[in-house]
Amino acid sequence: MNMFKNFLTSATLAIMFLCSTVSMADEGEGRDKYQRDHKFQGVVNITTGTGWYMVAPYDKNDPHKACGYNEDDESEPVCTGRSSWYMDFLGGFGVRPGLELVLMFRQGVEGAELGSPQTRRFGGGFKIYKPSDTLVKMGFGIIPLFDFSERHPQSDAANDFVIHIPILLQVDVVRWLGVYAQVAPNMSFISEFRFDINFGIGIQGRFP
Repeated sequence: MNMFKNFLTSATLAIMFLCSTVSMADEGEGRDKYQRDHKFQGVVNITTGTGWYMVAPYDKNDPHKACGYNEDDESEPVCTGRSSWYMDFLGGFGVRPGLELVLMFRQGVEGAELGSPQTRRFGGGFKIYKPSDTLVKMGFGIIPLFDFSERHPQSDAANDFVIHIPILLQVDVVRWLGVYAQVAPNMSFISEFRFDINFGIGIQGRFP
């Protein structure tokens, strides 16, 4: 775990250094006048982070879905804890200056634990950026996801459906490269009621 955190810190510093270098080079060559909108550009995002979750099983006495037991050996109705580390891979296309249509795949990078299944999700939706053509911009999206997470091997819990709502602050150092910090509520409700709030950082490449 410490190794992963050290890697994440090093990667963040490297991204910041690269972006600073590219930005200064562009300004020196007079290319800063280029618009930073997303229209007719392909999009590739990579995001990583963790978060916090709350789960309320529909049957708290089911040992495969329960949250655990208190000191009186009674079933807990609600679980809370840290969400597992995740990696998000997103691809899309800018159909308008501030509108992207996207596909997203999420993979957890930690083992499944009680109340925190191994994350595996896939789906598609959209992201909106305001303002669309500036150095610093806000982003908002709605991405419905199918949840194929690994739960208890003996559980008959069905796959779930998740509503993923990314909210981000992005800095586009050049037209084709951006870095961002993201907060993303996630809600699911088929096999159990679950609410996650994820925190992450990421990098976006756009082409051509």
